[in-house]
Amino acid sequence: MMIRVVSGKSFKEIEYKEGLSVLEVLRNEDIYVPAYCSGRGVCGKCGIQVISGSLEVTEDDRKAFDEVQLNKGYRLSCKAYPASDIDIQLLSQSEDDFEVLSSHGAVGETDERDNTDEAMGTDRACGSTADSEGSYGIAVDIGTTTISMDLIHLDSGKVVESDNRINRQRAFGADVISRIQASNNGQKEALRQSIVKDLVEGFENMIRKTGIDAKRIENIVIGANTTMEHLLLGYSCETLGVYPFEPVSIETSVWPFEKVFDSDMLEASVTILPGISTYVGADIAAGLLCCGFDQMEKPSMLIDLGTNGEMAIGCKDKLLCTSTAAGPAFEGGNISCGIGSVKGAVCAVEIIEKEPLNIKYTTISDGEPVGICGTGVMDITAELVKSGLVDETGLLDEDYFDDGIFIAKSKSGEDIVFTQQDIREIQLAKAAVRAGIEVLVKKYGIGFDDVDTVYLAGGFGFRLNIEKAVSIGLLPEAFAGKIKIAGNTSLKGASACLMEAHKISVMETLIGRCEEIGLGSDKDFNEAYMDAMCFE
Repeated sequence: MMIRVVSGKSFKEIEYKEGLSVLEVLRNEDIYVPAYCSGRGVCGKCGIQVISGSLEVTEDDRKAFDEVQLNKGYRLSCKAYPASDIDIQLLSQSEDDFEVLSSHGAVGETDERDNTDEAMGTDRACGSTADSEGSYGIAVDIGTTTISMDLIHLDSGKVVESDNRINRQRAFGADVISRIQASNNGQKEALRQSIVKDLVEGFENMIRKTGIDAKRIENIVIGANTTMEHLLLGYSCETLGVYPFEPVSIETSVWPFEKVFDSDMLEASVTILPGISTYVGADIAAGLLCCGFDQMEKPSMLIDLGTNGEMAIGCKDKLLCTSTAAGPAFEGGNISCGIGSVKGAVCAVEIIEKEPLNIKYTTISDGEPVGICGTGVMDITAELVKSGLVDETGLLDEDYFDDGIFIAKSKSGEDIVFTQQDIREIQLAKAAVRAGIEVLVKKYGIGFDDVDTVYLAGGFGFRLNIEKAVSIGLLPEAFAGKIKIAGNTSLKGASACLMEAHKISVMETLIGRCEEIGLGSDKDFNEAYMDAMCFE
């Protein structure tokens, strides 16, 4: 049997191996398909369209697609098992134009609110001619969703080129739990090869653009969450997902390039930055360094919002940290028309009139609408609560309860809507984050008013409308005037360690002063979580 993947006028023929889903076949052929739920049939993001041949309609297909779409041949690739030759095309939005947060903000723009580049002593000069003398290094942030890297001239501190891309491990699931499970279910090497390929392609891209001699790249410094580091190094993930959640290693480690990347392309050493715990990794430790927690006299907070809400509070003498499972809603996951931060994703919403309902929306890069990204989800929720179309319990007005709120017509002609279930997803995410904040502040022995500065890190925080986040209770009102959008603090921290090796020791000192608070059985967290489910 053959599967023919059609794209425009071109196609690729793949021999089908019985017993595999179409998603697994595509993965094996290195054809990227988003699969936020790791193939469990619940996220609805791995869609394909059968254009020749047939695929049985499953119950999961019926949950993901309406009758019109099913009649057009729409199916979930993770639940598709062909009985004969088929021709298919991918339904998933191309993520080649995914908006990735680099060290200076979203790709292609400058974040004027963020001055941590200056604080770290780096000078941005992307696209400039490479210096004819001196050495280079590469700083890397491996995020669960995206990867960012900077090629830096070590003598001048100039960032001469950057590479930013999605993490193709998303084909194995949107969050770290999905990838831990995939690794433990026989996909460990596939996950390692996926991230190795992404990184090597990024290195090659920057070298090609600048024309530098690869031998002049001396060191690569990598910051990442603990799961991403385990997957890169080929460590077992068996102990990451079960109590007491023990990592193989979170210590600083230095490796030969060939050992990590199965290639002699570079002669550089590879430094893996240290983490705090299984679920508070090197990315957060690098963020604490980047934001200057080692020098702070007054307690501040670092909050990184993604599928895990990772946060820390403290100053140079004492730190507390925690991680709370926010789920993928902040990145468009588990949302009926959710999508990542790609061109055309609805990223901001305003209700102009309630009756008749008149909605104004903005999309990333002013593209034709394709779905709703995380900040769009936040905006819609806040606007619905403000207008009274959603009450404090999260219940959507009865006029819209069944069909949801119509936002826009997608470029493919499908309705982009926001549903009652979507509201529940954002309630769960915001309650987890808010409860985590409250527990950390309480256990530190202070109140919200005593927090000096709040640093919001990561892509979701970069685009977040602070006023709306406060209005629905994601962030305490007392934080409103104290928030600094910090950008990609993991990459900036890695850059600092690349430029000044002693900064790694500073990171290790910060980690030594940091106590992790487990929230799973914490009474204060459970009470705060239930309270935070309601909209303020």
